[in-house]
Amino acid sequence: MFALFRYGLLPAVLFCVVIVAASFDAYPTNAARESTWPLTVATVMESQDVGAASAEFRGAENTFPDPHGSLKYVVDRKTYAWQGRGRDIGVTVMKPGDQIQIHYNPENPREISTLVLLGASTGTIILAAALAFLAFYVWFFWLRGFFRRSSPDDFDAGTASRLG
Repeated sequence: MFALFRYGLLPAVLFCVVIVAASFDAYPTNAARESTWPLTVATVMESQDVGAASAEFRGAENTFPDPHGSLKYVVDRKTYAWQGRGRDIGVTVMKPGDQIQIHYNPENPREISTLVLLGASTGTIILAAALAFLAFYVWFFWLRGFFRRSSPDDFDAGTASRLG
């Protein structure tokens, strides 16, 4: 039964390894972009949030804002336009006329982001849970046997066999 759990949990272990690898990739990538991508100001030209309209119709609160819209921004005296989902660039609120500070890739100014890691606090909790599971799994199924001390019964059995 022990071996069944040891090897049966490998899909969960692989999933946790992917979570850890993605987390350890996301934070340094974001930090590198923040230090090398210049800032500019974008103006929200239009925006709509279907979820907000639906929540308003139901008379409920919109708990997951997901605006879609368009932005205009200037880089090196050239005007660029962006259109898409606000969460793709790290924005959960887009109202026409709003000014948003964005970072842009100097090699491709069409690639923009606020570099805000949406869901970072939830992601940190998931990362901590994945690391805790991996630590427990490795200790319980692979390392515990190496560090197990012999019990008094094992000691007496060894002594009796040498004396008798």
